[in-house]
Amino acid sequence: MTNIVRVSSTAMVLALAVSAPAFAQSTWTYSDIDQDGNLELSDVEFDTVGRDVFTTWDADSNQMIDENEFHGGLYDAWDVDRDGMLTEAEYGAGWDTWFRDQDAVGFNDLDLNADAGLDESEFSAGLGEAGLHDTWAAGGDLGEEQFATALYGVYDADGDQIITQAEYDLVGVFWTADVATANTLEAEVISLDDWAYDDLYAEGISAEDFIDEMVVYDVTGEEIGDVEDIIIGPDGRIASIVAEVGGLWDIGDTHVSVPYAEVVMSDDGLGVVIPVTEETVGDYGFDRDVFTAGSATSEVVSGVDDAEVLRGWRASELIGDYARIRDGDAYSNYGYINDLLLRDGQVAAVVVQANEAYGSGYRAYPYSGYGGGWNAGSPYYDMQYDAEEVGGVEEFDYGRF
Repeated sequence: MTNIVRVSSTAMVLALAVSAPAFAQSTWTYSDIDQDGNLELSDVEFDTVGRDVFTTWDADSNQMIDENEFHGGLYDAWDVDRDGMLTEAEYGAGWDTWFRDQDAVGFNDLDLNADAGLDESEFSAGLGEAGLHDTWAAGGDLGEEQFATALYGVYDADGDQIITQAEYDLVGVFWTADVATANTLEAEVISLDDWAYDDLYAEGISAEDFIDEMVVYDVTGEEIGDVEDIIIGPDGRIASIVAEVGGLWDIGDTHVSVPYAEVVMSDDGLGVVIPVTEETVGDYGFDRDVFTAGSATSEVVSGVDDAEVLRGWRASELIGDYARIRDGDAYSNYGYINDLLLRDGQVAAVVVQANEAYGSGYRAYPYSGYGGGWNAGSPYYDMQYDAEEVGGVEEFDYGRF
C-alpha cells in the first residue's frame, strides 16, 4: 500500500502557530458542534461557537465589540505562547489565517521600538490605522451576528460554506483547553532499542488507506458506500468506523457509525461488510459519549487521575499533526504524522515523514496515546524520544506492507 498523504507545510505552520481566543465554554469540540454528525459544520451549527467567542471579546458586556475590544481579542488569540508579546512568526501566522485575503501590514512597520516583538499598544495602533475592525464591522461597532458571520469565514478557509474537521482544527478552537493537563499524565514509553517492524509488516493496516480506499458492502454483498473515518477510543482501541451509505436507498446518502465488533473484512480484503440496511440505518447514529471529555473513566487508561481530559477521536484528527521530539527540556520539530498503523484492533504506531534535517523518509514509532505526547484536538504530537534515539530507527518500507 503506497497511498500516502503529503501534508501542506503552509497548512501545518498555521495549525501550529494559531490558537483560538479564550472561550467562556472551553470544551467545544468538532463533534459537539456537528449536531447532525455529517462531518460538516454549517453556519447554523457554528453559531454557538461564534456567540461564545463574541461574549469573551465583549469586555464591557454591552453586546457590541468596539475597535479596542476587537484588537484585544485578536492580540490574545495570536499570542500563542501567552507571553504578552507577539513575535514576527506569531503575527505572520495570525494574519495569514484571520485576514488571508488582505494585504498584510508589515511586522516591522508596527514594531516601533524595533525590539523584535509587538506589545498590545503597538499592535492596536498599527491595526487601527489599517482599519481591520471596519473589515468585519463595515463601520461602527461589531454586533453579535456580524461577528459570528465573520468568524465563520476565518474557519471556512476555502469559502465553500462548510467547515471541515481539518479547517476547524487549523484555527485550533479547542486544543488549548486540555493539552497541558493531558501531557502531565504518565505513559509507558516503548524503548526504540526493542522496536521492530516485523509485526506491522505482517499484520498492520494503514488507517489512511482504510479511509481512502475501503468500499462498504451490506451483508448481501451489495456495495452501499465508502469508509469516511475511524473512531478511536481513549484507550487507543478502534471503537467504530464512520461510513457514508445509502446512495442506492430512498433515504439518500447518510453517515453512520458502526461498532468495530460488527465490522467484517470482505473476502478480497478491499472492503468491509457492515450489518446496516435501509431499515436499520437509524440504529447506527453517532455515539456522542465517546467524544465527550468526561465520558472516560480512570479504568480506560491506567494511572489517570483526571479523566476529564480524555475523549475518543477520529483518525483524521491525528493524521497531519506536527511530530516533535525531545530537545532538552523542550521539543523541536521533527516531521508530520502521515499515517496510523492499526493492528489487533488498536493503534499500534504512527508513521512520521521526517524533515530533511533528520534524513526525510517515513519512519514508524510506537503509539503512546494519552499522556505520551498527544491529546485529541492538539496539532502537536510530542514523542518521548530525542534526536539520537529517532536517528537509529530504519525507514518504514511501504512496499513490504
